[in-house]
Amino acid sequence: MKIKWFSLVRVIGLVTVLLYHFFAKSFPGGFIGVDVFFVFSGYLITSLFFIELEDSENFNLVNYYKRRFLRIFPPLVIMIVTTLPFTVLLPMDFRANLAKQVAAAIGFVTNKFEILSGASYEAQQTPQLYIHTWTLSLEFLFYLIWGAVLLAIVFLLKILGNKGKRLVSQVRFFVLILAVFMTIISILQLELTFNPDYLSRSYFDFITHAYPFFIGAITAVFVGIQISVKKQSYFKTYPMNYWWIKTLIPVIILVLLTLFGKFESVWTIRTNLILTSILTAILIVQFRILHEKTSVLEPKILTILADTSYSLYLFHWPIWLILSHLIPNIFFSGILSFIVSFAAAATVYYGVEPYFHGKKTTEWLRSKPFYGALGILSLVSFIVIFTAPKISNIERSLNESRISETMVNLDKKGQLVQNLLNTGTGIFTNSSWYYPQTGFSSSETLRLNQSVLKDVTAVSDKVLNSSQTVLGDSVMVGVVPYLSNILPDADIVAEIGQNLESIYQVFDEKTKSDKLGKYIIISAGVNVTDDMKGDVQKMIDAAPKGTHMVFVTQFDGKNATVMNDFNDYLKTLSNKYNWIVIADWASYIAPQADKLWDDQLHFGGKQAVSADYLNLIIRSLNEVAKAKGKT
Repeated sequence: MKIKWFSLVRVIGLVTVLLYHFFAKSFPGGFIGVDVFFVFSGYLITSLFFIELEDSENFNLVNYYKRRFLRIFPPLVIMIVTTLPFTVLLPMDFRANLAKQVAAAIGFVTNKFEILSGASYEAQQTPQLYIHTWTLSLEFLFYLIWGAVLLAIVFLLKILGNKGKRLVSQVRFFVLILAVFMTIISILQLELTFNPDYLSRSYFDFITHAYPFFIGAITAVFVGIQISVKKQSYFKTYPMNYWWIKTLIPVIILVLLTLFGKFESVWTIRTNLILTSILTAILIVQFRILHEKTSVLEPKILTILADTSYSLYLFHWPIWLILSHLIPNIFFSGILSFIVSFAAAATVYYGVEPYFHGKKTTEWLRSKPFYGALGILSLVSFIVIFTAPKISNIERSLNESRISETMVNLDKKGQLVQNLLNTGTGIFTNSSWYYPQTGFSSSETLRLNQSVLKDVTAVSDKVLNSSQTVLGDSVMVGVVPYLSNILPDADIVAEIGQNLESIYQVFDEKTKSDKLGKYIIISAGVNVTDDMKGDVQKMIDAAPKGTHMVFVTQFDGKNATVMNDFNDYLKTLSNKYNWIVIADWASYIAPQADKLWDDQLHFGGKQAVSADYLNLIIRSLNEVAKAKGKT
């Protein structure tokens, strides 16, 4: 039984996700679309279960698993095999660790892979090609667990002598109880284990993100695909003015969450996604009512988009990564990505999937050229996987920087830890961790690399004889080993994923504890937040008397518009405050952006670029030292 207008639920989920991935800066909250899909999956699976139970008083778990597997797995494999060969169009960094990505995807464990790597769409140095398959991991687990639970409920109730309408009624009751229980457990686990510094676990883990499926199941208990005659009659007479109000309000809220939601916000995972799940459940009921009230068929385009939504979701992310790299214009690359993804999805859904469901297939699917092309694609895919690097250049440089920073920090501890330093160096150099192919070098090599410092301007005695604080993001992380030698006594706080909001919090804590240096270097902004200018101004206002500050302009070749606006603001500060100097890195590196890594942002490990970056900062530091400081 096909319900008219249910396609709208899938399309809402699909469109919000696509907008988020294609135009993340304009639709930063579009990731809520994933939860729309989750709720609808829980609803659909549970509704189909009730239909089978009412028709046969039984539930065939083997057929259920078979249907789910054939729906999910073949399109997934086809997507991977057909997109892998085209990854050769991307820089090598995009193919880093590709074998594990593919294995995680087809093994339905991408969510665990991302939790262990601490990755997300928001915090990656180089986007992963198949990170979006984390959603399949959660769906797969839900299908596996929920199917077994439903069978157990039916089996136990039949043993107790229930049959006919009583069996169905009792099953509904226990499904409701269990679904409510699982929803509460999932949300409680989310709230009790939530860590704002480790969003990946809360977002990717099944137990903390299972509640949308069970909210969908709860909805199916009350308003399933197949409903009673009494409920049908009630829906047919349902007032349309009420229907419009109860439909538009959830839609408007979802639009607002899409436009203004932020992944890094504490409220997003703890409340907004729960709200999204509830709103989706309401929309499912509203569209079920609309099915009974209207005789008009839904527009064909809605049906097609809904039918192809799963395959379209699978294809869109790798295709977007490839096309957005080849086509700098975000708008055109987004539109073209949709067109190509839709063509691929329609081919898979209407041309390939029927074969796996025992339906008649088109002639070309059984032709020799098709199998030949499939064989070539598979061969190329294997070659791409086994020739992919185990780690990207960016990750390698950051690993080296962290290791070198640790060594420098140990050096600062004095003779008491010298034995620990020597032991660590020995283990690091002579054990399996010393593995250059994966990006790890010995501390001795790292120290030799610091020969870059000979080309950096000397720091003035005025700065060296005072205290310094350095606050930065992953760009700064790449030069920390060098900077630690230039400013050996500096308090350096540089971390991947830092933004101006989190840097202000560190700034505020150091100010209150009187641990803020007299000379402050701030290099952050590529991790865009809501009010970067406001955060900068708060730091300026809170800076103690006598403070000298250097702000570094940010360069991000893939987000130039936002960065240029922020950098223009920074440049006005030196005219307004004589104790602030701007190190204009963005203007310096923009004409020679090809010297950066492929993400058009980082340069850690590139000695010449690192020297230029440090030179600019030290010169600015020496210049601001000529001023009196904040009065």
